[in-house]
Amino acid sequence: MLGRYFFITFRYLWSAAAVLILAGGTAWSIDLHLPDRSFQGDMVVGQVTPGSALWVNGTPWTTGPRGHFILGVPRDLKRDLLVKARSKNETTSHTIQILKYDWHVQHIDGLAKNYVNPGKNERTRIEADRQKIGSVRRAQPYVLPFFLKKGFIMPVKGRISGIFGSQRVLNGEPRSPHSGLDIAAPLGTPAISPADGVIRLVVEDSFLMGNVLMIDHGLGVSSIFIHLDSVVVSEGDLVHQGDVVVRVGQTGRATGPHLHWGVSVGSIPVDPMRLIGKKFIRPIR
Repeated sequence: MLGRYFFITFRYLWSAAAVLILAGGTAWSIDLHLPDRSFQGDMVVGQVTPGSALWVNGTPWTTGPRGHFILGVPRDLKRDLLVKARSKNETTSHTIQILKYDWHVQHIDGLAKNYVNPGKNERTRIEADRQKIGSVRRAQPYVLPFFLKKGFIMPVKGRISGIFGSQRVLNGEPRSPHSGLDIAAPLGTPAISPADGVIRLVVEDSFLMGNVLMIDHGLGVSSIFIHLDSVVVSEGDLVHQGDVVVRVGQTGRATGPHLHWGVSVGSIPVDPMRLIGKKFIRPIR
C-alpha cells in the first residue's frame, strides 16, 4: 500500500515542477487566497503562489507543492491571524478577523471516580498516551494535501452525543472542553475514513481513550478516532475516503458505545462538523 503513496507523491511533485517550469522567466504577482473572517474552532484552507515563503503571526508555515496551506483557529483565540507571504522580491499580507463562537456546556454523569480524578499510576498512563498522540501531531507532516479534492464525510451514521468545544462537566466537576465530535452507534459498527490519508498511529488500551487510531490527511491535518472496539488497518497504510478503518467501541472513559472523531491542524483541535461537505480547492491565477 505504501507503493501507492509514493506514486501519489511523485504525481504531486511532478505537477509542482511543471508549474515552476511554466512560470520560469516570467514576471507574476504573488497571489494569496484567504477568507477575511473566521470563527474560533475553524479550519482555514489558504493558497499562495507556489514556491512562496509563508508566515502566520511571525511563525514560518508549511505549504504544499501547489501552494496550499492550512490554519487551525484555536477554540479560545482572541486575536486576529496575520498571514505574510514572500515570493522573489515581492511581499504581501492578509489579516483574518477571528470571530467569537458561542460554545455549549455538556454535563456527563455516572463516570467511575478514577476516570474523573485519576490516581498516580493512572496519571502516568495518561501522560504516556498523550506523548504518543503529541509525537504524531508534532512530526513533520506530509506535504501532500490528501483531503483537498474530496473533502470530508461523516465516518459513521448515528446520533450526535457530543459536540466540539463544549465545556465538559464530569460528575459535576468542570473539565477541559471537548476536543472532537461524538457519534453514538451500536458496538462493533464499522466506521470509515472521513478523507484520504495515511495511518500514522494505532494504540491499544490507553487509559482514557481506549483503543486509538490516527490518520494523517496531509499538511498537518489529522483525524483521531478513540474508544474503539477494534482497528482493522495498520500503521503506514494508505486509506481512501470511505474505507472501513475501525469498529465503534466503548473502551477507555466512555459511558456507552460511540465514535469520538477529532480533527487537528498540528496540535490545534478544530471542529470536525464544520468540515463535512466543505469544498476546499481555490485556484491560483
